[in-house]
Amino acid sequence: MAYGLSSARRVLLVVCVLAAVCLCFVSVGADSNEEETFLGVPDPQQARNHLEYYTALPHIAGSMRDFETANWTMNQWLSYGLEAWIEEEFIMLTYPLYRRVEITSPAEQVFVASMQEPWVEQDPTSNNTDSVPTFNGYGPSGNATAEVVYVNYCREDDFLLLISEGVKIEGNIVLCRYGHVFRGIKSMLAQKYNAVGVLIYSDPIDDGFRRGEVYPEGPWRPIQGVQRGSVAFLSICPGDPSDLEACFGPDFDNSTSYIGRTMPSIPVLPLSWGDAQPILMGLGGKAANPGWHGAVPNVTYNVGPGPVTVRMQVEVSYNETTPIWNVVGRIKGQQEDRLVLIGNHRDAWVFGATDPSSGSSALMETARGFGELIKKGWKPQRTLMLLSWDAEEYGLVGSTIYGRKHQNDLATQAVAYINVDVGVSGPWFDASGTPSLIDLVVGVASDVPYPNNGTNDGVPSSIMDTWNTTWFSALGSGSDFTVFIDHIGIPCVDLGFTGLIGGIYHSIYDSMHWMDMFGDPHYTFHKGMAQVMGLAAMRLADAVVLPFNYAAYATQLTAYLDRVILVANEHNVTLETSSFQDALSSFLAMGQQIEKEKDTLL
Repeated sequence: MAYGLSSARRVLLVVCVLAAVCLCFVSVGADSNEEETFLGVPDPQQARNHLEYYTALPHIAGSMRDFETANWTMNQWLSYGLEAWIEEEFIMLTYPLYRRVEITSPAEQVFVASMQEPWVEQDPTSNNTDSVPTFNGYGPSGNATAEVVYVNYCREDDFLLLISEGVKIEGNIVLCRYGHVFRGIKSMLAQKYNAVGVLIYSDPIDDGFRRGEVYPEGPWRPIQGVQRGSVAFLSICPGDPSDLEACFGPDFDNSTSYIGRTMPSIPVLPLSWGDAQPILMGLGGKAANPGWHGAVPNVTYNVGPGPVTVRMQVEVSYNETTPIWNVVGRIKGQQEDRLVLIGNHRDAWVFGATDPSSGSSALMETARGFGELIKKGWKPQRTLMLLSWDAEEYGLVGSTIYGRKHQNDLATQAVAYINVDVGVSGPWFDASGTPSLIDLVVGVASDVPYPNNGTNDGVPSSIMDTWNTTWFSALGSGSDFTVFIDHIGIPCVDLGFTGLIGGIYHSIYDSMHWMDMFGDPHYTFHKGMAQVMGLAAMRLADAVVLPFNYAAYATQLTAYLDRVILVANEHNVTLETSSFQDALSSFLAMGQQIEKEKDTLL
């Protein structure tokens, strides 16, 4: 069957017209002395101090400690000379009350999962009794007793392969490993194929001992390490899953149950590989394909179902009026109604040293740098908005509510949004974003020194020397840029230093001790992250002409189309793309013309 893309020309030509509007936002350029002053402010020790505050105690969304971090963030920004305030919202959140996973048969294999991450002597915060137990946010209460089927990563193709081979999914509990697709999609697909429960574990081939030394001797996930995380159906409805009107429109009946529609109707729990091992060892049936094999010891990776039978029990609280707190900071520009936004979420499943507090620490240092400029009389041409989001971990809730609430103003006034989630988890810089922003990020990465990590031996001169790319990977979802790029149409970029986060992601071991030992012992990458995000924001705020490259946008859209055609061919789908290709050619020509016009203005 052939599918046409005849509307593509109209869509892209509209984008071209909007692109030309960037030429209207002309202002005085940023003073190089201001940039130099800013770059001299972020400091490794100050960044560590901020991180130490954020990671001192667990601060899951809606908790008292979460509220304390909101107030502290606001007060810090006020002390730097920014305007700052808190926007309180009330949403539905779930918290765990009871969880149990056990093998009930065969009798010789009876086993009860520990569902605990043990204390590590070297890591003092790992013994905190206020840490949220291992669970999946927005997973429902429920009980299930059934045989188990191993479904690899719980991707659609994994389910379809088993079904084609006659392996029964319906009525059984699905066991799959983390990775490749969002855990909410794993749960949604398991529900779609009529499983009665989902267990998701971390296989050591993905983020454990097969990657290197495990915590505390190394950075990777230990035998009892567990990845918490949301299982909301974010591809259907980011934000509060109980607000069906916001998800589906004002005509939708908001009295309809959200369970099963925007979050799972079947119980879902995360496991360590240590707790998953006895279940995997108890599976018979067909041997899994070699590509489905992980590295759990003494496991042959059969798919089942059974003969092992598991009972899982989950009880959670549902509070539909839980308060959360977005913190908003502002530096008014000479053009008050032109907004440059920069944000990071503040809530964490436990301590969140990498996710998100490395980004929170860097954002705080960025704010401190802006404060030093304010003291010297700096007023940007466009207004800078700093945003500390809440409840991102549950489903991008705080940012989504903010975007919806302020949608009309943002759609007409926002220039771009810079997102930093995991600011630092290793030494490798990465950026994804709207292709038109590539020149901005390349320029910033070329002008910010590469963090020296305590030594100058063999260190590249700039971040760009290590990134060494001229194009972005595409933004999809999964962080706070989602509402801005997918729902409002604001150009976005997501920044971070990446590396080792998989080993302690969303676990109790994502801690200050882990960061001190493995993530960024000298905190020079935190400093570098603050410099990158702050300099990018300054250049957007003070550029003579906004640094949008629509020729690069057209080029990358062409690469995306080539990829779509390749995937379609792999699935024997014929696409009619000539109109789309013609539109891309027109888009490229206009983008090149805009670049010439920009040169005459600069």
